[in-house]
Amino acid sequence: MIKESLGRATSKIASWSCLLFVAMMMSGCVNDGPPTPPTHDPGVTIDPNGGGAPSSDLLEPGNTITISFSGLSTLPVPFTCRIREDGTISPPYLDKQIKAAGKTIGTLEQELEKEYVPRIYRTINVTIRTADRFYFVGGEVRQPSRQPYVGRITVTQAIQSAGDFTDFANQRKVRVIRANNKVQIVDCEAALEDPTKDALIYPGDRIVVDSKIF
Repeated sequence: MIKESLGRATSKIASWSCLLFVAMMMSGCVNDGPPTPPTHDPGVTIDPNGGGAPSSDLLEPGNTITISFSGLSTLPVPFTCRIREDGTISPPYLDKQIKAAGKTIGTLEQELEKEYVPRIYRTINVTIRTADRFYFVGGEVRQPSRQPYVGRITVTQAIQSAGDFTDFANQRKVRVIRANNKVQIVDCEAALEDPTKDALIYPGDRIVVDSKIF
């Protein structure tokens, strides 16, 4: 009797296990809802406007810009202006001020085109250029100089553009003096081994390489 009871219990457990397995397989194959959106690293900030530009790549009060036009048989003359302290400009043929500070050049170009078309022109292309921008490399480098800022560049790359370190350079404590006078110390020896330890350079920054203490 005991063996028969154990046999019936084992048979029931096996049956329920099979049914549970089939149910799990079916639930895994059916997806009634939309796909789960991808997650991102909580340490990464996502710009809802799709920007993500460093703050120094954005236009600022005091910047001088030139607005040029194309796409017309008769073109308006280029317009040069300085961004006001309140961050605005007054583009030609528009009867209102436009906020320029805090935007990338591409974003401002698109906004101006929307202001001109179709209210003033049927079609027009807007191009904005800024005055030349520079950073500075000095101290124990082979060619201390002012360098034109033409895009994304790191401290180690900027030093290489100045002829690289001299034999007396302290490569482990390179000072980066920002345009706002804040100072950042970069270990260039470590940065060459691990690029994540490098730092970006922005217009107006000064890189100072001090001498080693023997």
